[in-house]
Amino acid sequence: MNRVKKLWSRRRRITKINLILGTIFALVFGYIAMATYFGTASQVRYTSNDFPGAKKAATAFLRVSPFQRHIGYFNRGTAEAAVGDFDAAQTDLESALEIAPTSAECAVRINLSYVYEKQADQIASQDPDQSQELYDRSLKTLEDAPEECQPKKSEEKQKSNQAKERVEDKKQGEKAKEEGTDDSESDDEDSQDQDSDDDTSSGDEGQDSDEEKKPDDTSGKSEREKKRDELEKRREDSERQQRQQGPGGDGGRSTPEKPW
Repeated sequence: MNRVKKLWSRRRRITKINLILGTIFALVFGYIAMATYFGTASQVRYTSNDFPGAKKAATAFLRVSPFQRHIGYFNRGTAEAAVGDFDAAQTDLESALEIAPTSAECAVRINLSYVYEKQADQIASQDPDQSQELYDRSLKTLEDAPEECQPKKSEEKQKSNQAKERVEDKKQGEKAKEEGTDDSESDDEDSQDQDSDDDTSSGDEGQDSDEEKKPDDTSGKSEREKKRDELEKRREDSERQQRQQGPGGDGGRSTPEKPW
């Protein structure tokens, strides 16, 4: 009788232990499944251009997952950049860059560079100096990428090189515009001074002087305009190529414009 009681008591203990272990296992599995779901949902919604949904899923991933948090910051920052919320995107992508493993660093840097580039575009006409600083930061973000995440002939290397060329073209284009504006103002001042000199000189001599100087000024201005037009055309061609590439989920850009 005592042996039966002992056996029954032992079975009850084993059953309790199994229930506890089973509950813990189920909770851990459910937790991992939920985190995986939100991480995947964020990418799927982004690919389908549901950027608010992608941001919500990425935020949920950050709330529930203590692991691979760079994925949550990267997905949320990328979704924010896609809708033009570049300040929030900068914060999230910089957070992702701080904790991302080397293998994922290049993807983060490409999107962060994109954000700096767009911020520079927005203020180019109002604050050229700050715009140039942001273009420089965009280029440096790409140049500092480790070779481990962008082997030769890889997609990451290709995208990085394309971004560098695009940003460099924009940077040079904005410089040319600024120089052209300064030269135009200088030409206006020179023209005003010349008009004043003409008023005090004889009519024939002033007319001859104007005729001699006009071809030189026109020639110089024409060269500057050609340079600006060429840089502007290269920038427009680069942006058009971005829009013509594949969907954003697998490395290209699509309409609406969004990061890689």
